[in-house]
Amino acid sequence: MQQRDRNLERQLLETKKREENLQRQLSAVTRCEEDLKGQLQEMHQTDVNSQRQLREIRQREENSQRQLREIRQREENSQRQEMQQREVTSQRQLREMQQRGTNSLRSSREIQQRLENFQQQVSILERQVREKDQEVNELQLSLSSAQQTINDLQRQEECDWVISRDEIQMTYKCLGKGGWGSVYEGVYCGCTVAVKKMHDLIRSPLNIRLFEREMNIASKCRHPHSLQFIGATNDKGNALFITELMEESLRSLLEQRKLSETEIRTISLDVARALNYLHQKKPEPIIHRDVSSANVLLWRQDDQ
Repeated sequence: MQQRDRNLERQLLETKKREENLQRQLSAVTRCEEDLKGQLQEMHQTDVNSQRQLREIRQREENSQRQLREIRQREENSQRQEMQQREVTSQRQLREMQQRGTNSLRSSREIQQRLENFQQQVSILERQVREKDQEVNELQLSLSSAQQTINDLQRQEECDWVISRDEIQMTYKCLGKGGWGSVYEGVYCGCTVAVKKMHDLIRSPLNIRLFEREMNIASKCRHPHSLQFIGATNDKGNALFITELMEESLRSLLEQRKLSETEIRTISLDVARALNYLHQKKPEPIIHRDVSSANVLLWRQDDQ
C-alpha cells in the first residue's frame, strides 16, 4: 500500500512536471505566436509602405513621362522654328547673293570698260615715254659732252698746284711722321721747304683721290696763320706735298718747357683766327677735324 502510494505520488509529481513543462511550452508558443503576430503586422505595414512607394514611383514615372512628352514637344517646336528661321535666312542670303552677282556682273562690265580705257591711255603714255626717252637720250648726249668739257676745264684748273718731281730736292732729315706719311726737309726753287711723302702702304685709288681733294682745298686757302701750301706732285710715284718750313710744332715745344702766358694767348689767338678763316670759307666752310698740338706749327719772332 505504501509502495502504491509512493508510486502515485511519484506519478503525480511527474504529472505536475509535465504540466509545468506543458505550461512553459504553451508560454513559449504564446510568445512565438505574439512574435509572429508582430512580424505579421510589420510585414503588413511594410507591404502597405511598399504599395504606397510603388504608387509614388508610378506617379513619378507618369510625371516623368509627361515631362518627357512636353520636352519632346518643345524640342520639335524649337526644331521646327529653327528650320523655318534657317529657311528664311537661306532665302534672304540667296536673294543677297543674287543681288551681289548682279552687282558683280555690272561692276565687271564697268571694270572691263575701264581696263580698255586704261590700256588705251597706257598705249598713249608708252608712245609719249618713248618720245621722252629719245629726248632724254639726246639730252644725255649733250650733257655728257658738256660734262666732259667741264671736267677738262676743272682738270686744267685743279692742276695749277702740280709740281714736277724733278724740281724737288729731298734730304734725309725727317721732321716727323703721321698717318698719311713722313715729313722731310727739302729744297724747292732754292728755298728750304717741308716735303710730306705719302706712305707706300696706303697708296690706293681712293687715297689718291682723297689726297688730290685735299690739295685742291689747300691750294685755295690763303691766310697769315695758315700753313702756306706750295704745291704737290701728281705722277705715278708716291705723292709729295710741299709747304713752307716751320721751326717746330707746339707738341715738341711743350715737351721742352712750359709756355708763358703771352705765348699761350698769342698761339691760341692765331689758331682761333686760322680756324675762323676756314669756317668762314666761301662758298663752303672747311672743317679741319685734326687740330692737335702736333699740327700747330710755330716760328720764332724776336724772343717769342
